[in-house]
Amino acid sequence: MKRLYIMLLAVLLPLIELAAQQEVAQEDTTKQKPFFNALDYSLQKRYRARKYPFKNERFMDNTYVSVQMGMEDYLHRPGADMGIGKNLSVSFGKLWTEAHSFRATVDGGWSYASKTDDKFLRLGVKLSHLFNVTSYMAGYDPSRVFEVSTVAGIGYNYSTRKGGDNFHVGEIHLGAQLKLHLLPQADFFLEPLLTFYSDGIDHYTRTNWHKYDLGYGARLGFIYRLSNPLPAHLRKEKGQESDRPETFVSAQGGVQYQYSDLVREMGITNTFGPHAAVSAGKWFTPFLAMRVSAFFGQDTWNSYDTVNEEETFMTIHYLTTRYMGVRTEAMCNVLGFFNDMEWTRHWAFSVLAGAELGGMIKKDISQEIKQAYIGFTGGLQIKYNINHRWGVFVEPRMSLVPYSYMPKGENGAILMDRQNYSDNIYSLNLGVEFAL
Repeated sequence: MKRLYIMLLAVLLPLIELAAQQEVAQEDTTKQKPFFNALDYSLQKRYRARKYPFKNERFMDNTYVSVQMGMEDYLHRPGADMGIGKNLSVSFGKLWTEAHSFRATVDGGWSYASKTDDKFLRLGVKLSHLFNVTSYMAGYDPSRVFEVSTVAGIGYNYSTRKGGDNFHVGEIHLGAQLKLHLLPQADFFLEPLLTFYSDGIDHYTRTNWHKYDLGYGARLGFIYRLSNPLPAHLRKEKGQESDRPETFVSAQGGVQYQYSDLVREMGITNTFGPHAAVSAGKWFTPFLAMRVSAFFGQDTWNSYDTVNEEETFMTIHYLTTRYMGVRTEAMCNVLGFFNDMEWTRHWAFSVLAGAELGGMIKKDISQEIKQAYIGFTGGLQIKYNINHRWGVFVEPRMSLVPYSYMPKGENGAILMDRQNYSDNIYSLNLGVEFAL
């Protein structure tokens, strides 16, 4: 009997195990297994951040005007004598989508020949497409402090020279726009550009076998939007509020000198002259402001000696240069990034950089140079806020002033070819600021 039980178990155990395996397999088939089909996502667009809705319901919406000034030089060949060009432009544009805008520009410029007294004049029109990379990648935000856009377009130029040497020139320009948001409807921008011209922009075509010219330069400008895309002013992040008013005016005065080989021979103390400026500006964040200044400065750049007829004594004559104009510059307060500290409410350390549009009057032995210029300016400002309204500061500054010069004799005869120069102007100023 015992042997019979053992035989039955030997037969039943494999059958029971097989039935259990079939039951488990049946349970597995009832479960839904996850499945990923890449074709379901083949036409899906990439994720893009959304911040503010973009509205373009009226013609005035997202329409803007801008003014620009800048400088341009050319990849010269031997024989071409056009100097660095200065230009002024007025533009009208519209943002059609949150990232794409089109701009039409009327452009004018001038430059001097490198070896003669001739002057080149240019007038042109341009059509440009701007692609806002920041808005495309991070979402549309009309109050964003800083944005980067690409610039690409075409244009036409009419370039003329004294004596009837005229050229019609086409162009393709490429570049970038670095834009700083100032006010709800105003922006400041820097725009470096690389321009390919058809032959003739530099008035030298005889050896230009490849039949095109290359120009490179940069422009500074302001944008004014005809309507406010964001009703609220520039938003302040939590912890960025300040009890000091944002708008301010200031006045400063000090000494100015020029640094050159001639000045070193004279002695730097002999070149000192006065410098003065009045300014108005606005802080947009605790670390960023824009300031516009009217300035005047004078210094001595050279000297020469004369003796009287009896040759008994010698007289030293000093030749001076006067500069006057307008500066537009950004101010970055390094301590503004730490405005939660108590001591930064009283102290500010700012780095300044911008453009200077002015005129210079430089006296030489036999002639006087009168010339408009567009130059670079920068400096540092260490300021102490006495109270809620008043502050005092020290401001060392430098300016790079480009100009061209052609020495002439007493009878007006040209003594040598035109030469391009730049004055390195330094000043040290004390000032007072009042917050409105």
